[in-house]
Amino acid sequence: MGLRSADSLRAFCAELAEDQPSPGGGSASAAAGAMAASLLAMVCGITAKSKKYADKAEIVGSLRGDLLALQSKLLDNAKSDSEAYDMVIAASRLRREKPGEEAEAAFEAALKHAADVPMRAAEACSAVLEAGLEVAELGARSAWSDTATALLLGEAGLRGAALNVRINLDSIHDRAYAGESRRKIDALVSISQKRFSEAMAKLLPTSSE
Repeated sequence: MGLRSADSLRAFCAELAEDQPSPGGGSASAAAGAMAASLLAMVCGITAKSKKYADKAEIVGSLRGDLLALQSKLLDNAKSDSEAYDMVIAASRLRREKPGEEAEAAFEAALKHAADVPMRAAEACSAVLEAGLEVAELGARSAWSDTATALLLGEAGLRGAALNVRINLDSIHDRAYAGESRRKIDALVSISQKRFSEAMAKLLPTSSE
């Protein structure tokens, strides 16, 4: 790892460790998903340039491009999650200082936005795990531990994002919106768990190769 990369990661972790609630679990979840996408992209790159896997170069090259796009989306989401929390705090303060229908509507809108942001992170992490299933099947076996680590990070990112969706839904008065969002996040977690298990099953039996 280059010095600048290490410093960037150190700065992010230092910000997470501060005695402030933002950035918090939502940003960390998105960052975990971004690292998962990055590792899988690395495995795709290693596979694509290996003569042993020349017949897979085109498909893993395409997968790498998809994963880099997901990496970028999740990195942006890490920042957006922190901003969404700050919007909730600002709306909550307004509701206390100037109570009324307008302030209540602003608070509800802020909560919905704060639920939508980790929902997008969960969707992106789910896409990372879907790609991870392909990488587990097509990627270089010499990098199986990297693929497995990426899958673990992707699952952690997804589950963390799901928790951040749910905590915001608890305070939303629009029950139709909250119910639909819960069904959506539950479905994402369910299908992604299956992808994770299938991918790990492809990796672990061949870990000695």
